[in-house]
Amino acid sequence: MEENPFLIKGYKSPAYFCDRAVETDMLLSNISNGADTTLISPRKYGKSGLIHHLFNQPAVRDHYYVFYIDIYATTSLAEFVYMMGKEIYGHLTSRVAQFQDKFFQVVKSLRMGFKIDPMTGQPTFDLGLGDIQSPQTSLDEIFALIEQADMPCVIAIDEFQQIGEYAEKNVEALLRTKIQQCHRSQFIFAGSKRHLMSNMFNSPAKPFYQSAISMGLEPIPVSTYADFATRLFEENGKYVDREAIETVWAHYDGYTWFVQMMMNELFALTPSGEKCSADMIADAHRNVIMAQE
Repeated sequence: MEENPFLIKGYKSPAYFCDRAVETDMLLSNISNGADTTLISPRKYGKSGLIHHLFNQPAVRDHYYVFYIDIYATTSLAEFVYMMGKEIYGHLTSRVAQFQDKFFQVVKSLRMGFKIDPMTGQPTFDLGLGDIQSPQTSLDEIFALIEQADMPCVIAIDEFQQIGEYAEKNVEALLRTKIQQCHRSQFIFAGSKRHLMSNMFNSPAKPFYQSAISMGLEPIPVSTYADFATRLFEENGKYVDREAIETVWAHYDGYTWFVQMMMNELFALTPSGEKCSADMIADAHRNVIMAQE
């Protein structure tokens, strides 16, 4: 089976990632200068892809521990702690074996959530929400562990505005206090609900008021995306009319995920060695609709 280079989920490598060079440089600059970042754009616009692309840059990958925590589905502080603990445990222990013992020593409140794999004898993260008896205590311990890491950390929290929906009413103030005490970590607060994120970081009454540098995402320019799509077709033994790319981009106003989804289908419809034309867009659109029906 041929591999479709137009990814519609996940991040693979810079070769499959389009542009965002200016945004990547800005994030790199913020990290090197010790500044946190608020990243705001609609859902499916490419925030998570940009974050993973940032994490893949040698300046970050080789000198920081990086964590990506998506809290979109969380509804409470306990669930937030669960997501954060699982990501940090999984990432640190995959890179540094001795951090398994370190994690147990520092994050004592979650020790009951770790089990020994009977086949390998290695500890595994088998934590349930019922194991989090005191979320604030567990949060304290997780932040203490981050501070004790042998390299600084970059922590991206996606759909950050979700903390405003938690049953607990003090989560913003609690997290702000913890983050202020982190001297070896930078944070990226990503969100898709502009009005909630703006209020959270721009209202003087809010704990996170002016605590991070704000940046947003605009559509990738059509000429840049057309060059990108043309290259992917040609590298995989196919060709594409620029008109077809520009038509798709215009139809979806450059909305990243929808453009990628259509180009994914157009690539699949184009036989090897042949050219994709604008005449194929109607069939691609029909196939996508049927798949989503």
